[in-house]
Amino acid sequence: MLVAALTQPANRRTAVRALAEHAGAEELLILIPDRELGVLLPAPGFQQTLSDPKRWRQFLDRCVEKMFYQGELSFPTAETIMSATGFAADGGSVVVFLGGEHRMDEAIDISLLLPIVAAAFEGERLAAVHEAKTAVAKQTATQAKLLADSLDKARNELRQTLAEARRANAAKDRFLAVLSHELRTPLNPVLLAASAMETDPNLPAEIRADISMIRRNVELEAKLIDDLLDLTRIANGKVQLQRKVVDAHELLREATTVIQADPSSAQPEIRLDLVATSHCIDGDAARIQQVFWNLIRNAVKFTSAEGCVTVRTNNPSSDKLRIEVIDSGIGIAPEVLPKIFNAFEQGDPEINQTFGGLGLGLAISNALVEMHGGTLRAESAGLGKGASFIFELPVVERGAEALEPAPALLGASNLRRILLVEDHATTAALMVRLLRKRGHEVVLAHTKAEAIAFGLGQKFDLVISDLGLPDGNGYEVMEALRSNPGVVGIALTGYGMEADVASSVKAGFQFHLTKPVDAQKLYQAIEQIATARRA
Repeated sequence: MLVAALTQPANRRTAVRALAEHAGAEELLILIPDRELGVLLPAPGFQQTLSDPKRWRQFLDRCVEKMFYQGELSFPTAETIMSATGFAADGGSVVVFLGGEHRMDEAIDISLLLPIVAAAFEGERLAAVHEAKTAVAKQTATQAKLLADSLDKARNELRQTLAEARRANAAKDRFLAVLSHELRTPLNPVLLAASAMETDPNLPAEIRADISMIRRNVELEAKLIDDLLDLTRIANGKVQLQRKVVDAHELLREATTVIQADPSSAQPEIRLDLVATSHCIDGDAARIQQVFWNLIRNAVKFTSAEGCVTVRTNNPSSDKLRIEVIDSGIGIAPEVLPKIFNAFEQGDPEINQTFGGLGLGLAISNALVEMHGGTLRAESAGLGKGASFIFELPVVERGAEALEPAPALLGASNLRRILLVEDHATTAALMVRLLRKRGHEVVLAHTKAEAIAFGLGQKFDLVISDLGLPDGNGYEVMEALRSNPGVVGIALTGYGMEADVASSVKAGFQFHLTKPVDAQKLYQAIEQIATARRA
């Protein structure tokens, strides 16, 4: 009866209130697709102006993508934030329950009728459009022209708004790329030096172990920069995973070692109880380790030095690995648990003041776990009673690829003369020293103009170039020099987006290495180019 009343304009508002109350919500909004504009718009008779349209657009996109989504939205004004539960139908229409305590069974029942209701609304809107067109046809030519002009103006304004939104999004991407470059560049000489010294047999084993710890932490910092800057990209599923068979126990030990080596504060005891008999998984080793690091570091952060953090593994079934990170720390309030994986969510504001942080680690971890086909959940008996985070993934058979030997020192190869293009003085000086130590002749250029002048005036076997230069970029350098017979290139840069890699390939670079770069990876890239040339 209520659904039938919903399709009748005269009774619609009363029916909307009744249906919302039936589902435990304060408000109910139905949106149907406008095929011409390509956007979702409120159905006739509903609130037509939505505050914070960007948040609404993101919420509706996820509803359509996942068929069900929960979050928070401003309604009816920007000052009023309500909990929101959305359901999408196959035709693209969406029903959103706002505010209150949503009763999911009733909300689902209502959403199942969405296609019928949406079809009625679509018919109503088409009838209104037809009626408007008929009215326009009856008006004078001048009135029709004025109405058409008004419609064109509205559409143009909408197009301009969409174009401005796209430009703003592109500007944000450019800003993040530049910020990533600026954050990565100072780390590059540290990682280059550490990775080179780590394999130096002339250094004592104890010193090399300390240097290895430095290298691991720099690499972890670089990964943190990636995750923090790419949070939106991760949430939208645009991160590409470099999958291979990895040993989860080895990654857990590595993550624990890094955290225990942090001398910045007193830490609780970390106990490893790794009893799973099958512990190899198919995943991106760096991303999985980032999840482990986030979970263990989070447990340590919220547990006093007198407490304990336990990292436990087991196989709940023959095809599944379970990792539990259990702490005796401050616990999680029941009302916070459902939103613990939301970005920037830390529950009580005092937690942020006491413990610091942005509240991004768990959101990033949850997104990465989902990308690997796994699950991540949190459990806590309440404040002061500790917390557990349970991470489950499918296991795979251990293969030879799960064991990665340390990269061997490579010979100087047949690429004798190298043109190095780098404007960061510390990185440039260190790279010149490392490459010359391996037997290469190195000519250093600090700008695009110098690089092109040297490259066209002398013969080089290899160009290693930064992409961001004071007077241009490395793409222009490579494009100017690629006409020289036998010249090959390696891009060494803080810009690591997919578009940057594609631009490097287009410009003629054989490799795109994102800073900070492990010296062994640079040597391997040089040797691969040399091997290809010998072949």
